[in-house]
Amino acid sequence: MVIVDKEGTRIHASVGEQLIKKFDDKLREGDAIVLQLFKVYDATGEYRTTPHPYKIGFFHTTFIGIADDFPSAVPE
Repeated sequence: MVIVDKEGTRIHASVGEQLIKKFDDKLREGDAIVLQLFKVYDATGEYRTTPHPYKIGFFHTTFIGIADDFPSAVPE
């Protein structure tokens, strides 16, 4: 998936197969969320979803909550 912050910066994020059921009901396209306790990796490989040099990986302890003050529109 691609996550975007309030400045419009996009970064690739992935949930490992063993964690899909844990996060499936918490991640919906278009939702504004708070994401805590994740890992940042170098983005390597030929296929890249964003030009960002890093990517986010989820752990069993990763927290996802509702973001109350996220802007309704983000820059392209």
